[in-house]
Amino acid sequence: MYKQGIEVKRETNLGIVLETPFWFSMIEKLYPNCQRIFYSHSQDEVLHIKTADNSDIAFVADRGSSMSATITERLHIYGAKAIARVGTCGSLSKDVTLWRPIITTACYSDEGTSKHYLPSGFPIISDVFLNSLLMEALKKSQIRYQTGITITTDGRWREDVDLLKKLNQLGAISIEMDTAAILSVCQFRKIPASAINIPVDSPADEDNSNNLKGIPSEKNHRKKLERAFSLIMPVVIDTLTNYYLNYLKK
Repeated sequence: MYKQGIEVKRETNLGIVLETPFWFSMIEKLYPNCQRIFYSHSQDEVLHIKTADNSDIAFVADRGSSMSATITERLHIYGAKAIARVGTCGSLSKDVTLWRPIITTACYSDEGTSKHYLPSGFPIISDVFLNSLLMEALKKSQIRYQTGITITTDGRWREDVDLLKKLNQLGAISIEMDTAAILSVCQFRKIPASAINIPVDSPADEDNSNNLKGIPSEKNHRKKLERAFSLIMPVVIDTLTNYYLNYLKK
């Protein structure tokens, strides 16, 4: 269902931040009875689904730290009691299995948005309990997953290769452009949040100190993304819903 709306507070119970509005179409395939709302003045869209228990989940999407923080704030205004980020990332090591979801435990911020929410150097972390519920649910669904620290950057083509290598040696396994900002907003607003990132590319040449940028494989990229997404998303939605009903709903 598609409709036009004005920017007012739309009540929701839970929120999910996606990487791009294109992913809304994948949600619509999984949940045909969802409602997509277009806000003409801001050119933004919000997708809503109702779960079996009548809980409302709002999906928003954008790229980059500042925009990701903005749409996370929107979920806060709508009343989301817990938030998940689902996106893609690059791996920092060939030890990371591509297309196997990573539950992000913490972030190193190499972007300019998080500092507006948390003091410089303050740990940027996801919710430990919500993460444990996601891990348990993924195991029950027989979906293999990885865990680790991510680096969030807003300089995709201006990466500090030496810094990335040093952080990788200290345990960072992925890099992307949104997670630290989203988690910072949630920590500041005291909203439990998790981040599930799908690694879609690996370092082009780990021995080349001048180039650590991954090269996504064009072959079957969309098919692999849709397959990973269709496996992960129902687990994320069910876990968030159960968390809300059992621990957050008043």
